[in-house]
Amino acid sequence: MSFERELDRIYKPLIRKSAKFGMRYFREWLDPLKQEIEQSSIKIVFETYVGKMFFFSGLSLIAIFLWMMFLFLVLTKIPVLFALVGSLLLSLVAAFAILTIFHSYPFQLVNSKKRSIEGNLPFAMNHMAAISASGVPPFIMFKLLTGVEEYGEISSEAKLVVRNVESFGMDITTAMRQVADRTPSDDFRQFLYGIISTTETGGSLEQYLKNAAKDALFNYRIKREKYLTTLSTYADFYTAVLIAAPLFFISILSVMSMIGGQIMGLSITDAMQLGIYGLIPVLNVIFIMFIHFTQPVV
Repeated sequence: MSFERELDRIYKPLIRKSAKFGMRYFREWLDPLKQEIEQSSIKIVFETYVGKMFFFSGLSLIAIFLWMMFLFLVLTKIPVLFALVGSLLLSLVAAFAILTIFHSYPFQLVNSKKRSIEGNLPFAMNHMAAISASGVPPFIMFKLLTGVEEYGEISSEAKLVVRNVESFGMDITTAMRQVADRTPSDDFRQFLYGIISTTETGGSLEQYLKNAAKDALFNYRIKREKYLTTLSTYADFYTAVLIAAPLFFISILSVMSMIGGQIMGLSITDAMQLGIYGLIPVLNVIFIMFIHFTQPVV
């Protein structure tokens, strides 16, 4: 009995601490997801999304495990132990992949939404400054923005402001504050709080919007000029690595093919074909994808 008490005294605190650490890590892993779901405007509550995430991950774990066991035991007829281990590893990888896709999907939506807002914000500001010159209230400005689909996610954010006023009965400052708290763009959040501050203090909204639009357009031009400078560097890199270097090596390999020999077990002709039809296209695709994902929103 004393031995069992001693085990309880030693191991129970360890188990309790491990459980607390696991729950804390689990909360730290899920807490950012809740914020991202709110900012991405996914029409599903956080608890339901997490439930679907774990349900489909668990379902894929069981389904792929059973399917791989069937393939290994019936079709390939490998030993049961290897089939069990292989099926378990593959099902765990598939379940982890689905869990990762579910967890990262809201982050991708938020990043895309943020890029759309910040790319179109200078032009939306300029539009709002022109509207404010006629003396209309802020609510009408946001309502007019909802019909301009060219502004991307800014139109969606304007629709949320209009919804908060018309459907939920909020005043315009509360409606803007609620959208500002959930928007993924810091620039748009600062812009909305600037409108709120100007409205509440009785300042000139028209002058604020003109100054904000002027600054935003100036910053937009600076960013585009920086990106054009970066593109010139990328162009030099592309010319040197993906045009000049392949031509140089193909020329060398053409000369070597007349002499004969092998490169890493391949004949000179096979190495040339592998480089021309395999390596060079893959490098070009990678370069195009890099340019696509690093360019700012126009």
